[in-house]
Amino acid sequence: MKNDFLKHRPRLRRVIRYIEIIVVVSLLGYGALMYRELRALRASPVVLPAYWFNVVSNAGQIQSVQARGSWSSKVASPDVMHTTAIECFKARMQCMESSAVVAVNDGRYLESIQTIFDVDTWTDTEIRTKADVQPCSSRTLVLDIANKLAKSVVMNKADEASCKGTAGVEQTLNLVAGFQVNAEANKGSK
Repeated sequence: MKNDFLKHRPRLRRVIRYIEIIVVVSLLGYGALMYRELRALRASPVVLPAYWFNVVSNAGQIQSVQARGSWSSKVASPDVMHTTAIECFKARMQCMESSAVVAVNDGRYLESIQTIFDVDTWTDTEIRTKADVQPCSSRTLVLDIANKLAKSVVMNKADEASCKGTAGVEQTLNLVAGFQVNAEANKGSK
């Protein structure tokens, strides 16, 4: 089949052919970038929220403290992304933690957890909760009001055969911005 399109204008046909080649190469480059971005999104399937720490005072007295972010540890692997919101109320002497846990590698599950901690000590500079005792570990929240930091101290018990880990090992998790946890997960997937 003979192509008679612009038969009498060969220079214009050549320019159109070059434009077609440029468009196809551009689309291939764009497709490669999208594939790379898709691989990064599969490594960390969710975007975790930003970190914030808010102190509510009335007449110079701290009434409540709120913090939100994602738990991060230098020791733990980023296979599980754990984001949380914490609200502490002085009137009730309780802190409520609402968490969402996303497992990246272990079956890709999502779990929602709500835990209520009784406050052990509440000062103008720090809130420390009593331990939330579970079968394999106990956990305490510490909110540093002066520096606007939150951390979770986990103590492994491993008394039972079903518990994993080493008994007596303490792990500290810091509440950080979600993009830091996503970055750790991306490093672990490469």
